[in-house]
Formats: sequence, C-alpha cells, structure tokens
Amino acid sequence: MSVFVCGLNPRGNAYKDGGVHVGDEVLEVNGTVVSGRCHLNASSVFKALPGPDVRLVVLRRTQGVHDMAVKPLTHFPVSLEDERPEEKFARFKGLANVVVKKGSAGVGIMIIEGKHAEYGEGIFISDLQEASPAAQAGLQVGDMILMVNKQELVGADYETATAVLRRAEGLIDMWVANGARCRDELPVSGGTPAPPSAPRTPAKKEKPVIMKPPPNPATAPIKPGEETTIEIPKEKMGLGLSIVGGSDTLLGAILIHEVYPDGAAAQDGRLRPGDQILEVSGQNFRAITHQRALSVLRQTPAKVQMVVYREEGAGGAREEELYEVISVHLTKKQGKGLGLSIVGRKNGPGVFISDLVEGGVAAGDGRLMQGDQILEVNETDVRQATQEQAAAVLKCAPSNVHIRLGRLRPARRGPKDASWPVMVDQPHTPASLPAQQLPLVSPQHPPGVKEIVLERGDDGLGFSIVGGFGSNLGDLPIYVKSVFERGSAAREGTLRRGDQLLMVNGTSLRGTSHASAVTILKEAKGAVTMLILPAK
Repeated sequence: MSVFVCGLNPRGNAYKDGGVHVGDEVLEVNGTVVSGRCHLNASSVFKALPGPDVRLVVLRRTQGVHDMAVKPLTHFPVSLEDERPEEKFARFKGLANVVVKKGSAGVGIMIIEGKHAEYGEGIFISDLQEASPAAQAGLQVGDMILMVNKQELVGADYETATAVLRRAEGLIDMWVANGARCRDELPVSGGTPAPPSAPRTPAKKEKPVIMKPPPNPATAPIKPGEETTIEIPKEKMGLGLSIVGGSDTLLGAILIHEVYPDGAAAQDGRLRPGDQILEVSGQNFRAITHQRALSVLRQTPAKVQMVVYREEGAGGAREEELYEVISVHLTKKQGKGLGLSIVGRKNGPGVFISDLVEGGVAAGDGRLMQGDQILEVNETDVRQATQEQAAAVLKCAPSNVHIRLGRLRPARRGPKDASWPVMVDQPHTPASLPAQQLPLVSPQHPPGVKEIVLERGDDGLGFSIVGGFGSNLGDLPIYVKSVFERGSAAREGTLRRGDQLLMVNGTSLRGTSHASAVTILKEAKGAVTMLILPAK
C-alpha cells in the first residue's frame, strides 16, 4: 500500500508552499514512516502531529497520479477545520447517512474487506440479519461503510472496522455509499441536504458508476490467485478438514491437507487440498502456529467464515500437481530400518510419513517431514498402495533406498519445525476407525517441547533470560535465568529456571542474540504464546 497526495486545497499551507504536488507518494511524516500503511493509519499520523511545522519525505514520479486509487480532488470545503461528511464523501455515488440503534444482539451486519474499482479498498456489508436494527434503518448488502461515529473507514482493514463497530454503542451514525442507491434516490438522512456541486466544464458524458456488491460468502467461488471470503454452515457436522503447517513448521502457512467426505466442507464443495487458510472467524491465520490454528478451528460457530487463498493454476489441477516432488537417497544402518512410521489416508489412497524416529536415518537426513506423501520407493510406485503394501516395500528395500516424496506447495516457507496434518473435527474415537484411517493426533513439536501462554500484566512476564548467539560463553540457546516472585510466570507456574525458549508468538529464537531475544519478549503484548524445552 502507498499513501499519495490526492489534492491540494488552495487555502492551505501545502498549496501555498509549493513543495508538494498532487501525485507525490508520502514516505515519511516528521520521521514517522507512512509508506505501506493503509489510508486510515496514515490519516491518524497526520491528525496526531503535535506542532505547527511538518517535515515530509515524498517520492515524485511521472506516473504517480496514475498509480492513485482515486482521481485527483478538485473540490474542497470552505473551511479547512470542519469538513462535513457530505462534502468529504461527495465523490462517492449513492451517499447516505443512516442512524442505527444498536441492540443487545448487535447491529446485525456482516462485513468483509474488499476493493472497489473506482474508490479503492474499504469495508463492505456482505450480509444483513433479517429484521435487525441495520436492516430496519435502511442499510443494504453492498453498502461501502465510509464512516462510523466520525471514525473514517475508507481504506480501513477488516480488523480496524470490526473494532470500531464493536466499540460503538447506542445510536450509531453511519455514512455509507452504494451506486445501487442512485436508482432509488435514497436521500441523505442527516437533516441538511448536501449542497449542489460546483458546475463543471462541459466534457465527455460520464457513465453512472454502479457499485457492485461484494460476492456473497455463502456462494462465492474460490478464484485462484485471489483471497476469497467464504462461509460454510456446519449444520451439526464437523468441518471435516485436516490441516498441515503453521508458522512453527517447514511449510510456514496453514494448508488444507484433506477434505473428508462426511464433513461440512465437503458438502459445501469449494475447499480443496492445498488451499491456504488466511483467516477463520476474524482470527488471522497468516502467522499462526499449528496448535493454535487447530484450537481455533475446533471452536468455530455454526457458520464458519474463512478467508482462503488458492495458488494460480491450481483451479483445475490434479491433486499430485499441488505437491512439490522431493527425491531423497537414504542408507539403512546395519540391522535397522529407516526410522520412520507411515499412515494411510482416511479418504482414498495415499501413504504419508506420520513420525520420524529421533536418531534414525530419516530424521538425521533432515529433508523428510511428517505429512510428506511417499510416491515411490526404488522406482516402485506406491501412490495407490495401502499402508500394509507400502510398509512391505519399505521393509524389503535394500540398504540404499531412493524415495520420492510429495509435499504440499506452501505460499511461503521458513526454516521451522515440521508438523503432521491433524483432523480439525474428531466425531469418532480412535478405536472406532481402522488403523490405516486413524486421524493421527501426535505432538506438533519435537519430543519434550511444550507450548505455554503467559498473560503480560503491569509487572511484565516475570522472568529473565541468559544466553544467546555471540554471548560471553559462546553461541548458546536462550534460557530462563530466573523467575521473579511477582509476574505472570510465577502465577502460572509453567516456566522454570533452565527452561530453553524456542519461540515467542511465532518468532523463532534460534540463532538470536541476547539483546534481540530481550527485544522480542518486551514487544510481546497481551497473551504471549511460547514454545519451551523444559529443563530436565
């Protein structure tokens, strides 16, 4: 995202100074970087400027005006201090002011983050509850929410808009726009009619802009190469998914590994293996650990709203085309196997690595991970083999073993630990399923590793650390030096002196210096999730 100067008011200092031009990209404001911020965040930086002097760093390019999401402004308020909403949003077609009385059950709208061809990114109403306060007040599906109680939402992201709407109480003053309203001539209900716009110089006749409502999440198809918001009703069923990956794994992202035929996702018919899950019911999955993602998915409501991403070219791809093929040569030790366990897929053919034995040949090689599909063993195709058949092939293989593996292609990767795909919903007990169909719920981290959560309070997390890369004692991991008498660590009792810290809120501490680890811990706010290796 970029922040551009889209207009200069002739009455303002920026215009009179002459140093700023329409189309300039704003990079910094008084030393604060605004490049990459959304419109709402950048506006808050300008509004919070303390003194009369403003120092701007801008980038001027010939094509800057053409890169803007909106057309250059030509009309400005009479007063720079108090611009009325109907003037501020005059460029939006179908502008309306709607007052909604928030009830105990909320406003009754569902919103999504989207992008309009003319107005750029923003927040749109994707669904209305029947007979809700929003519906009774006149809000419509497809409305772009511009302002809520004087809080502008043009260019805002989903999280910001959700927070603003949740904070609003009582009578909520909303400004919305929807090109479809032009046909109904819905008036602005603010009391004072908007002033007529200044006459324009005759030019080409403009076509009326009709704002298309965002796709209905209940029916929207998943388009490869685009983030898509979908909604799946569970109807007393589980979602019926297994997932693989996470910020603490080799994959780095949460991917769908399998869609089970008896679940809600299969009945819905849109999700496929290899789809990346970005959000679930407002929870960000872009940098979430495997265990946390699993916990969120198991506690979803009756209607599950998800944001998913499918790689371009994967729309009609066969399943094997979603996998990256890896060739590995292993040498068995005398009298021992390869040091790996396998499990069959619950739905259909395919054999996968379910566990790597610590100290074994496979684990020592470092390239295999739990969840990899075994495609071939010494040129013997096992794609359609049962678990028993594949186990026999591996057992009878000579000392030199060539294995071809299939691994789901992630959207991004990081050098992290591996995890095995785990069923989101488990309607059956393990004893009720055949061995080759067991949904393996094994630890998501190496043996002994624990995940703990500490809530940062006024007295901090309540512990100190020692070690780090480049310390006086050499390159060491990060260890807990002491647990203070007061603090979250002492209250929870899950952290002890000598415990090794592996990860904080998805950020690995491997190879970090002591100072970097301290910074990571200080910047962690609220509920802090950590992976630790307890001291023995």
